[in-house]
Amino acid sequence: MHSKLALLASIALASSSIHAADAPPPEKAEVVVYGGTPAGVMAAIAAAKHGHTVALVDINAHVGGVVSGGLVASDMGDRETIGGLSKDFFTRIVKFYTDKYGADSKEFKACRNGATFEPHVAELIFEQMLKEQPGIKVWRNCRYRGVLPEFGRVEGSDRITGLIVDDMAAKITRTFSGDVFIDASYEGDLMAGAHVPYRVGREARAEYGETLAGVSMGPKEQRGMGDHRTMAYNYRVTVTSDTANRVLFPKPAHYDPTPFIATHGKRIKEGRAQGFGDFFTTIDKWHPGYKYDANWFDWPGNSEGYAEGDWELRDRIAARIRDRAQSLLYYVQNDPELPEAFRAESHKWGLPKDEFPDSGHFPFQLYVREARRMVGAYVLHEQDLTQDRWKADGIATGSYGIDCHTVQFLREGERLVPEHTRHVACNNYDIPYRSLTPPDVVNLLVPVCCSATHIAYCSLRMEPVYMMLGHAAGDAAHLTLTTKKSVQDIDVKALRELLLAEGSVLDCGYQPQVKLTWTPKHPKLGEKVIFKAVSGTLKDPLKQIVWDFDGTGKVGGEGERVVRSFDLEKVHTVSLLVTDAAGRKRLLTTEVPVGSAEARDITMDEFDAEMSGRWNGTLPDMLLTKPLRFSDVFTGPGTHRDVLMKGKVSPVRAHFQPTLPLTGRYQVCIGFRPSKALATNTPITIKHASGTAKLTLDQRTETTPFAFVPIGEFTFKAGDSGFVEMTNGGADGRIGIDGVRWVWIGE
Repeated sequence: MHSKLALLASIALASSSIHAADAPPPEKAEVVVYGGTPAGVMAAIAAAKHGHTVALVDINAHVGGVVSGGLVASDMGDRETIGGLSKDFFTRIVKFYTDKYGADSKEFKACRNGATFEPHVAELIFEQMLKEQPGIKVWRNCRYRGVLPEFGRVEGSDRITGLIVDDMAAKITRTFSGDVFIDASYEGDLMAGAHVPYRVGREARAEYGETLAGVSMGPKEQRGMGDHRTMAYNYRVTVTSDTANRVLFPKPAHYDPTPFIATHGKRIKEGRAQGFGDFFTTIDKWHPGYKYDANWFDWPGNSEGYAEGDWELRDRIAARIRDRAQSLLYYVQNDPELPEAFRAESHKWGLPKDEFPDSGHFPFQLYVREARRMVGAYVLHEQDLTQDRWKADGIATGSYGIDCHTVQFLREGERLVPEHTRHVACNNYDIPYRSLTPPDVVNLLVPVCCSATHIAYCSLRMEPVYMMLGHAAGDAAHLTLTTKKSVQDIDVKALRELLLAEGSVLDCGYQPQVKLTWTPKHPKLGEKVIFKAVSGTLKDPLKQIVWDFDGTGKVGGEGERVVRSFDLEKVHTVSLLVTDAAGRKRLLTTEVPVGSAEARDITMDEFDAEMSGRWNGTLPDMLLTKPLRFSDVFTGPGTHRDVLMKGKVSPVRAHFQPTLPLTGRYQVCIGFRPSKALATNTPITIKHASGTAKLTLDQRTETTPFAFVPIGEFTFKAGDSGFVEMTNGGADGRIGIDGVRWVWIGE
């Protein structure tokens, strides 16, 4: 089943015990926010600050979603990108610990400038911020049922007029009428009920040209294909080592230790885990209240159906995930087959007494990492994070890397291996206002299930970004109300000015905006081709412009305009690298067909190679002032990896075996990023048509500004009989690999 693009009718996710006939008169507010997530809280506050009445409708008894529901440590990316109400929240966290414990306390230091906190403190701050706005009324324990009316055309435009929910506490159905609606839920129910197009799952690589998209492992035939799957859900369980404030892990009603015997149990019995903290916490850093986020309860494949399910199905899925998490906790603390010393140490841990008292001290919020994603006015995709990172209508800045938890398990031989989207670091990028607006519903904004591909969503899904998007949605609702325009037609310049005045951080550094053009588009052999680097909006002037016309990494020209002719009929790999005065770089790579263009270069991503041994992925420097030549940040091919030199870890091997379309001579090029930590004598073996060549590569010295370095010409037969292999045997440093390219140079 592929990723779905759905246009659903108004859906009913109601409990069978609640009937619409019990509904009281509609509650009225200018802005109706569905979802008490961090985005929903900030959207409500932003709109109320401008004097509007707001109904904040939450599915839980507690506002804050996963942030107050067990998160403990918030992933932020570049802290300098966080502004506005989001920054205010984290600043208040710091103030709380300063006021309560003092600026010299370990609690103050442990809160890490607001990034680490106790769940009840996060909820306290959210509630404090809400109470400061008298125009907000919070409605709790309300689950989406539908929209009112059935959903139709009002005054010639698609418009929502009412939200219907089931009040689970009062056991009645409520209706909220409003002028602007904001769907800030993790699931996107209001958006879907309003017939807004959306999808669930992963796009195929070909759909948006995303190098990381689709299935990333398994048979070659399925790699890059889209599917219906999402990242695994879990509970961000808060645990504590404070025995005076802990409740021992309870035995769940459906206790099942079976899945853990061969994993956690084996590790414990073999002595590879000495205590509870070896599994569940980062105990090398003390956290406020001795509380830690045990983020290790992912259950790949077992959250499927949740995004579009009714509430009965969602409750069942959440209960299964909760039972599994509680079973694991109870198992490591109580199973009689485990060593007594380990169980005794584990008994020092438990659930904190002062957290989640109305849900058995277990978090109330399922961690829904990814559900529906709107297909809106603009779909944010991979290139927006790695290439075209500046947007004229940017309303928030993202910076966290593309971070995808396991999506599914695939079988390789006799073992199951986790499959997920590759992790890649990102520099700062703008999130456009268009990603919050539907194609045609004129009074709806969607800051959580916003318009983005799976790849882009893996980065922007972090809670501080949700807060900033919520803030922007609240301000956009204000402009929609005051100007009486649709959410699509408000003045985005005015929105940006408003956000900046309120402390938001916009345009936080981006690569030079440049396009690579050439004429004619399909040149003949020997014909002159004019290549141009066409500049868009630049923060700083361009300082250096270099061209690679053969895909080998060799500099073949400099300047904004270069004339080149080709003496070989093939699809040529051409790259343009520009650097501005501030050191920001941009690499563009394209293919230029010349003549018959029957031959082409073959680039093989390291993720599609056979990798054995222990490889550790590393990320590029995220400082914009430092030069980057990491191919993932630019155009691919894949995730840079490196490994410690032999002697510190087991030997490793990277085996690249391509399927070459033509017999002939090829220039073999290695993709990597030079570093002082890499080896000067990386061993490389090349199997070609005439035998086997063994050579070494200096990966420490930079010889080209481009992503690939040529290492030799060899003849290969068509098919998959040849290969390139890299190992760390005898290397005098780390080795790095980011792909191999076979550049066809003739028969």
